Amino acid sequence: MSENYSVFISSIFMMLSVFIFGKILSNKKIGNKKMIIRYIILIIGAIVLHTIIFLQFNGLLKTLLLCAMYSAFLYCTFSMGVGKSIVCSIIYTLLMVIPDLITLAGVIYIFNLTKEQCYNTVAGGIISNLSVTLIMTLITYILRKPLRKLINMNISSNKKLIVVSLLILIAMSIFFYNLIKTFQFNDDIAGFLIAIFALITIFFYIFKQKMDNNNMLKKYDNLLDIMKNYESDIEEQRTLIHETRNELTTIRGKIKDKEKESEIIEYIDSIMGDKVSSNMSRFSKFKYLPSNGLKGFFYYKFTEAERKEINVSVNISKQIENSFLGKLDTKNFKDLARIIGVYVDNAIEASSISDEKKLGIEMYLINNNIDIIISNTYVNDIDEEKVGKERYSTKGKNRGHGLLLVRRILNDNKIITSKNEITDKLYIQKIRIKNDKKEKDQ
Repeated sequence: MSENYSVFISSIFMMLSVFIFGKILSNKKIGNKKMIIRYIILIIGAIVLHTIIFLQFNGLLKTLLLCAMYSAFLYCTFSMGVGKSIVCSIIYTLLMVIPDLITLAGVIYIFNLTKEQCYNTVAGGIISNLSVTLIMTLITYILRKPLRKLINMNISSNKKLIVVSLLILIAMSIFFYNLIKTFQFNDDIAGFLIAIFALITIFFYIFKQKMDNNNMLKKYDNLLDIMKNYESDIEEQRTLIHETRNELTTIRGKIKDKEKESEIIEYIDSIMGDKVSSNMSRFSKFKYLPSNGLKGFFYYKFTEAERKEINVSVNISKQIENSFLGKLDTKNFKDLARIIGVYVDNAIEASSISDEKKLGIEMYLINNNIDIIISNTYVNDIDEEKVGKERYSTKGKNRGHGLLLVRRILNDNKIITSKNEITDKLYIQKIRIKNDKKEKDQ
């Protein structure tokens, strides 16, 4: 009877640990009173089922049944997909090895208890299970960000990944139970420990590779979408040019036919009205940029901002078309591209979370120098003294690395300078590119 009671208490701690694990990874709010009652009912049912499995089964079969039960619990409690709940339960079971080993080592090597005392009195006890639960909760909280990335991958349709995860879990369980048996009688456990941690490392490495592949595919998909939009814009330009030629031909015919001047003017006005009301090509806004990569770069960023529902205004002076911007040497062009990239990325991110969602890009030729102005709306308070001088960013903690990169580039570049201006609503970044050829001529 005392064994059943001990297992029941142990099951309470275990299911609370699984619930906390799922809560941290899903980042789901507890909700109203009705949801709380539902959670309590599911936890109680899971505790009873956990107790039955623990008492009736042993070894590898027990681990697999518990893992399946955790999957069902996470699926019902946090509305996870089947594939996601299975992977979550496997991750939980694998990570649970760490607090188990830490607790076992702490009892034997810190409190100087014998292995017999550990297995007969401590293992499965309330203090031991409480320690394991607390350590597991701490590990989950520390690793919450990478773990959330893992479970948010599109794994529901990837059966191979789930099968490999299950095989790793089975192999690790076999090693773990052999480790426990070996440790009861001797201390020759180094090989088992190495094998267990190697399997855990392989498991997370496989998921990391999957995440990297997904990110790569996403980038290529975005690039493909942009190329489709580019082609659509080019086709729109061709259609517009074709229509314009036809309209000019019609006007020439009207003039030859000596129609009334008022009728010709009326026809021209109607055409101009159509042109003004039509949706002009987005690509045409960058027509004055040189064809050295900047045009494609701005088009890419413009499309990215549109996806985030940002209102983008572009004003590029016609004088830029034949300016020295298209004749920059390789080093200065790379430096400029990196600087603009950081500033535009920051502007897109800041404006996307602001209320007005506005982003402006302007480019002028002033006194034979080129001025680029990037302005955006923002929501956070900005400390002007910190911007670019340390790892500071309006986007939050541990950000601002891009601005540090910009600062290093500006320190080493002789023709590019930058300064910022902050108003109540706008963050304005100004870049000046000096005409080094003009300076040499002087």
